[in-house]
Amino acid sequence: MKKVLLIAAALLIVASTVNALPPVGYIGLFADAGHQVCNVMAPAPFYPFTMWIWCLPSVNGMQAAEWMVTYPTNIIGSTVTQNPDITVALGSLNAGISVAYANCNLDWVWTHNQACYITDLAPSWIRIVPHPTAGAYQFANCQLGYPIEAILLLNNLAINQGCIVATQDATWGAIKSLF
Repeated sequence: MKKVLLIAAALLIVASTVNALPPVGYIGLFADAGHQVCNVMAPAPFYPFTMWIWCLPSVNGMQAAEWMVTYPTNIIGSTVTQNPDITVALGSLNAGISVAYANCNLDWVWTHNQACYITDLAPSWIRIVPHPTAGAYQFANCQLGYPIEAILLLNNLAINQGCIVATQDATWGAIKSLF
């Protein structure tokens, strides 16, 4: 009996550490390569930082994505670096972009990072908005035919202010999978 309880406990521990993908995909803007920092506080005008666009696929994976980025007047966007695993990119970040990866993504994946400069100390937001042609921010999943999935905005990038992270209804499993 003791052996059965130990095995059951071990299985519960292993099962609780496995990260399952959420039922719906997410996209968000971050100020770090670890998709943890969602704001930039400039200590002085003309402050440099790097913005990262991160995606978390749904349970169906992510093969492609579409969205657009808008910049406030106190942000100057500079050099854009694209993830080398992207095989097709149409458009630009600030006019609407569609990207496709060489392989299916089943975990957090970045699409681009961009060098940016804050020109003053005013609070503002760099935002993910719907792709102007598609009318949405969306992923093509990894199922046969790459069907389109609606996704959720996890967060925009806060400039000189605190973060706001999405507050959608979700299961505890979906919330745990974000972290």
